Amino acid sequence: MENNSRLNGAGRILIFILVSFPVFGTSHTRHGDGTILRASVGCSQPNSTFLICRNRQLRGLQTILNVARVSFENVTGEHLDAKNIEHLRWTNSGIVDIKKAIVNPQSLITLDLTSNNVTKLQDYYFQQYTNLKEMNLSYNAIDDLPRYVFVNQSLRILALAHNSLQAIPFQVFAPMQRLQILDISYNHIVAILDHFFKFNKHIELLALNNNKIAKLTSNALADLSDLRTLDLSHNSIKSISKGLFDSLKNLKYLNLANNPLTNVPSGTFRGLTNLRELNLSGNKLMHFTFGLLHFSPELTSLTLDDTHIEELHNSELLGIAKLETLRIRNNKQLREIENYVFADTPRLKELDISGNALTFLPISLANLTTLKRLNISDNPWACDCRMYWFAPWAEEKRHHDLILSDLSCGPYAYPNDMLPTLNHLNCTGPRLNYKTPTKQYRLKSDALLECRYTANPPPSITWVTPSREVFHWNPDPAIPDIFEKHAHAHDALMIPIRVIPPRIQVLDNGTLLIKNVTRKDCGRYTCYASNPIANLTENVLLHIDPTDWNNVRIMSLIVGLQCATAFLALTLFIQLIRYLIRRFGIFNNFCSFCKRDRVSPRARQIYAMLDNIEQYKSQQLERLRDNYTQQVNRIKENCAQQMEWIQNSYQTQTKHLKDFRDIGSQHLSTLRGQYCDQVKKVRDYSTTQLNWVRENYVFQRNKIRKFSAHKVLQLRETYKYQQQTLNKVLENLPSLYFENCRAGTCGRAESLVFDPNDVESIDVYLKAKIEKLANLEEVTNTDITQSRQSLYYTPTERSLGSRILSPGDPPIEVFINHITSRPMGLPPFVDGPSTSHETITSNGTNRSSLKTSHSTEELLAKNSSCDIQLSTSLPELSVGDVVEDASKRHETAL
Repeated sequence: MENNSRLNGAGRILIFILVSFPVFGTSHTRHGDGTILRASVGCSQPNSTFLICRNRQLRGLQTILNVARVSFENVTGEHLDAKNIEHLRWTNSGIVDIKKAIVNPQSLITLDLTSNNVTKLQDYYFQQYTNLKEMNLSYNAIDDLPRYVFVNQSLRILALAHNSLQAIPFQVFAPMQRLQILDISYNHIVAILDHFFKFNKHIELLALNNNKIAKLTSNALADLSDLRTLDLSHNSIKSISKGLFDSLKNLKYLNLANNPLTNVPSGTFRGLTNLRELNLSGNKLMHFTFGLLHFSPELTSLTLDDTHIEELHNSELLGIAKLETLRIRNNKQLREIENYVFADTPRLKELDISGNALTFLPISLANLTTLKRLNISDNPWACDCRMYWFAPWAEEKRHHDLILSDLSCGPYAYPNDMLPTLNHLNCTGPRLNYKTPTKQYRLKSDALLECRYTANPPPSITWVTPSREVFHWNPDPAIPDIFEKHAHAHDALMIPIRVIPPRIQVLDNGTLLIKNVTRKDCGRYTCYASNPIANLTENVLLHIDPTDWNNVRIMSLIVGLQCATAFLALTLFIQLIRYLIRRFGIFNNFCSFCKRDRVSPRARQIYAMLDNIEQYKSQQLERLRDNYTQQVNRIKENCAQQMEWIQNSYQTQTKHLKDFRDIGSQHLSTLRGQYCDQVKKVRDYSTTQLNWVRENYVFQRNKIRKFSAHKVLQLRETYKYQQQTLNKVLENLPSLYFENCRAGTCGRAESLVFDPNDVESIDVYLKAKIEKLANLEEVTNTDITQSRQSLYYTPTERSLGSRILSPGDPPIEVFINHITSRPMGLPPFVDGPSTSHETITSNGTNRSSLKTSHSTEELLAKNSSCDIQLSTSLPELSVGDVVEDASKRHETAL
């Protein structure tokens, strides 16, 4: 039996700690001189430092210096000088004003003023209590706590229970940052808001029980990381805020009893990993939430008294394998504890399920090997075969010091008659008497399968068909069987079978009736019989008559042959139609959804036209490059020949001049100037020719590019324009659209965009033009490289935008300028060497000869310095930076 005097729960532990202040303990003795307290009525002194007085007046008492502990009970007076007192207990004395009652409290360490008449506290009320560590103001009439009442306090224990507090200032306990125990129970507090205890992180015991708390916000307890004991019992909490207990990692004792809680979500205690004791008694819980205790593996004590729980299901206590004490008492609506509930609590030592509405014990109770105390009294036990196992188990456990409560069979049975009643029950397991032998049934006939058993009580029968359909039958619905919660008929997925009228059903005697036997009914039928004592399984076979099987095989072959023939004929017919369509191109012009591939013929023609335009552009650019290279080479050769001719002419003239000694230096200088002028003219002429050729090349290249781009844009704009026009026509003429569909031309709007004849003419023209250009003379040059990836093409400056060309119009010719080769000789602007200025004199022959020789060497040097640099390279045809743009234009046009 339970020991009623045992202290359990956070509330009793808290009251015991707070009430038992250490004023009655021993402490060190204060040594000093002083007068011993004179004997007086109502006082005693157990030792030199401890004074106890009861039922007297304060007047006449003189405390000496070595008295450190004082206990007054019903001692009245004006004031007490507590100069040398460290521990003071002054109860039941009618104290109203603490400041007037106690003077010089600087030495006080503990103060107990319970059961007085203290009503008001003021700001800075305890400012002189500099050494105070423990204070108990319980059982007073305090109705208000000023915001600054605890300024400069360093209390460790504070008790304000059994007062009249209603609204507490936000963070009123903030100055006491070392507070460890706080008791504000038995007041009228309504709400605790977020971070109310933000500066009291060291609280280990918090008592909020017996208030009117209806609101605990999510972060109300978020800062109490050191909290060990929390008592929230006897409040008005209807629901628990999400995450309320998440930060309480060190909480060990939690009391939520006697609140109007109707549901506790499964994640409520997910932060309570070190929880040891939990009390959910006195709530309005309708069920125990699955997974509620999965996050509290250290739980050792659980109490579920006075709730509205009707049934305790399997696995609802999963996750608390260390549970030792389980109390489920006085739950008047609790009718059943399922058989395997206690399989998840193998360490139970104390189990109390008294005062419920249970009729049979779960069989998993027999597996509790460590059970020491069991109380099952005050339950309407049925004492039938469902509890037949309990009698031998209880007799055996009594020899192993198991303490059992009163064992009675119901409210009107004789006390302690459960075990004799159960021992005299004649309960037997099922035994097979008869089953339907294996038979052969004709298709569309009825089959009757039967299994007969003898047992006490009669067993329930479950049939399982070859297609995994399940049918249950219970001979006595008043006694539930193990399949009570299953549907009468269901499939393998527990989905009820709702077929009316049912083709397969269980008759009143447990026989299985199968109407209109089909092929899928053939196979093995399982007959499962069970009662509280044992269970038994048998198999019944059902076969189809071989004659029906042969007929089925023959019909299957015939039907299969017919289906194969029809499928082959259909396939050949479809292939023939496809061949004819592809051979004669029936749908090529008016059926866009009958084509074999995803590209329509009109789109393929557009692709071909664009490819021809690109090929034409590439060949034109290649011819232009070759022409440019050829012209540059000709200019270089012409310039070199002109320079060579001038040099030879100069050398010839200098040789003639050497023969005349009288030639003067003036004539030589004139000859040298003429030479340099001619060289300069040749250089300027060559540079001008190169620049002209380069500009002509760039111009021709741009014309080719613009021409190609314009053709693509023209195709694109023409297609879009015709497509829009066709859509408008189809919208305005619906009857014409349907007639076209009947004619097989619907959905082929793109066929009206281009005429095949025009497309073919464009292809022929482009191919002829390309072949004509391919016959031109080609000049190879290793210094000139052409990018084969170029896709650039633009129309000429004389744009085609002024008119819209049809796809059949021939492309505009691109003219390539050629520089014809000129006969070797001086350019028209270069004059030959003049002889009119050649004056031959006989004066200074030796000196002129020397000068002539010297000037010849200088002229040769000038000749090398005036050489023309004709290494101007061909401008690079950089078209790679716009390849992507041309590709996008190509795709957009399509």
